[in-house]
Amino acid sequence: MKSRFARTLPALLCALCLILAAAPARAEVPGVYTYATVTGTLDLNVRSGPGTEYAVIGNVPQGTVVGVLSEYGNWYQVYVPSLSMNGYMSKNYLTLTSSPSPSTPAASTMPASGTGVVSNPNPSSYVNLRQSPSMSAPVLGIYYNGAVFTLLAATSDGWYQVQINGNIGYFRHEYVTVNGGNPGGGGAVPPSGQTGYVYAANGKKVNLRSLPSYAGSTIIGQYPSGTPLTVLSASGAFWTVQVQGTVGYMDSTFISVSGGGVSPNPRPQTRGTATVNNPRATQFLNLRAQPSTTAKVIAQYKNGTRFEVIAPGETWTKVYGSATGNVGYFMTKYLKLSGISASPTKTVKNNGSYVNLRTAPRKVSGNVSVQVPHGATVTVLTPGDEWTQVRYGSKVGYMMTAFLK
Repeated sequence: MKSRFARTLPALLCALCLILAAAPARAEVPGVYTYATVTGTLDLNVRSGPGTEYAVIGNVPQGTVVGVLSEYGNWYQVYVPSLSMNGYMSKNYLTLTSSPSPSTPAASTMPASGTGVVSNPNPSSYVNLRQSPSMSAPVLGIYYNGAVFTLLAATSDGWYQVQINGNIGYFRHEYVTVNGGNPGGGGAVPPSGQTGYVYAANGKKVNLRSLPSYAGSTIIGQYPSGTPLTVLSASGAFWTVQVQGTVGYMDSTFISVSGGGVSPNPRPQTRGTATVNNPRATQFLNLRAQPSTTAKVIAQYKNGTRFEVIAPGETWTKVYGSATGNVGYFMTKYLKLSGISASPTKTVKNNGSYVNLRTAPRKVSGNVSVQVPHGATVTVLTPGDEWTQVRYGSKVGYMMTAFLK
């Protein structure tokens, strides 16, 4: 005679299989305008990557609201306004919500007229101008930090009615500054002696250099995002800064200056588009922090997801996601490119001289494969900020990006 457990076990297993079959492999998560509240725990760690093996970079209490940027497995990539940082949080302790804030300022504290600018906590992303004061209302336009508007009215639940570029619509109050300065700056530079911070959108360290140039300079220091620095001179593309007692030059793209009129993560220059095109519709493509199959996965995307191209290559393509602000690399063979060549070329430029094609992306003795003359054409395989992998004739190697135009 079978026990009650033996009789009910097949039924339980069958029900479990039905549940698993009905569950989606990966929930769809909208862009930066999806929010989540910390629940089910007194506090929750913010980590540098999607897993408990990554370092803890912050901690927030229960009830904290964060903006969801993307999804990776059982983790969300989030922006935490209270900490002014991006990171990863476990989905087990986040409850999605349509409201960006559990509370909004009282009507008496919200100005009813004046001017203002878009001021998104995630500077690389945009803010939607809505047709009515609702997160589900149609979008009239998208605006990046520094866009100036005229404030027409304010609602008691946290919306501003504005006029911008001939459109009248609504912004959430969390993403604008009213009667304040322009955080986008329009090219303004900070005064000498002002405090700033190292900022890298892809999470890498930023180089401090011996000269105000990529070419010919040496790296005298490397610093992670959030490292404080002092701006000594803000002239040209490279600023003179002092970091932890060391004076050198840093690309101003990677410097955030609070109140100095400089956007900490300016929208990158792009040309052409790339659409995710996996062999099978059920697959997801990894967006990686570096052009390597062993690099950290930033997020995963399904077929049809569209990105803007920062730098194309036959092997890897660097892209920008305007909906999330993500910058990373896709393997080119899994992309459908539009408005740009699948075999991009560059011209070697070095004042009439030659440029070394090296066997590895570093300047060491004995790794020069061939000297490529000024004016020669090379095919880009993998673009990079400092080194680019190229093909010259039958030879494949690395050139300093500064010499490729």
